[in-house]
Amino acid sequence: MTDYLTDFMAHLHAQDRSARTIAAYQSDVAAFFAWLETQLGQPVLPVEVTPFDVQRYRDALENAGRQPAGVNRHLTALRGFFAWAIEAGHASTNPVQSVKGVRQGARTPKALTAQEVYRLQRETAAQRQLAQARAGDAVTPTLGNALRDEALLNLLLYTGLRVSECAALRVEDVVLNGKDPRVIVRSGKGRKYREVPLHKTARQALAAYLAVRSADRGDALFLGQRGALGARGMQFRIAALAEAAGVEGVTPHVLRHTFATRLLREAGTDLVTVAALPGHASIATTQIYTQPSASDKNKSCQCDQMSVYWSHELPVSALHSQ
Repeated sequence: MTDYLTDFMAHLHAQDRSARTIAAYQSDVAAFFAWLETQLGQPVLPVEVTPFDVQRYRDALENAGRQPAGVNRHLTALRGFFAWAIEAGHASTNPVQSVKGVRQGARTPKALTAQEVYRLQRETAAQRQLAQARAGDAVTPTLGNALRDEALLNLLLYTGLRVSECAALRVEDVVLNGKDPRVIVRSGKGRKYREVPLHKTARQALAAYLAVRSADRGDALFLGQRGALGARGMQFRIAALAEAAGVEGVTPHVLRHTFATRLLREAGTDLVTVAALPGHASIATTQIYTQPSASDKNKSCQCDQMSVYWSHELPVSALHSQ
């Protein structure tokens, strides 16, 4: 199977699929053929795979305790592999086409509450104020890092950017002056270009950071000790801020979910607009944020407080005007 997988990976690269997707597909397809060889006692070519093999594999994954989303991910990878195999002449039919995925209930992505956001923003502001007090009139590395972290948190929180998009930003991609302050995502998921308006809080934090950022260390917007701050570095900084604030389960992706949830459910922004701002490929992706979470059902009074908290900040018009 090594040659087939190598050619399939090259096909995915040519389609501009992300490195994460390619790695997942490679792992899932390899796992299936290894399992099938164990079942039959000999290697199996793609042209020999039947729908019965795929059905049995699906059932084996379920019986092993895999979550529905994980089982369906395996089926998606196999479906893509066999579609390629047909085009490449390595198979005549797609044995996954007739195999149904595992039913799974709609799951609302985790979003932070207003209280959790307050604690995060307060922690970053407190760290920055402490660094300013210690630095006096000087610009110290500690102060620069505190201003960077505050800008990073608020940019993610108020724009819904993916962490990879944030790591790819250059100084020139942030427009703070004029009537239309915005951040420019030049190559988002699927190499799509988009512009996201900057809320006042994010704009102020970015301006403060840029005022002390070293201009001679490259053009990356966010800097670490050895140059550009990458996606892993950003994840680490957000996790550290969350730990200091006493808020659990915070990642850049959770901040992205929080942005979309606030716009759609608290501010009442329409689906088309909410889909465009974080760069969703389909409105169907955005619709998952309309589902009430378990927390919503059990804490209706807290939801009312959240609506009040966000109402003065989140309408799309306010993103431009504040």
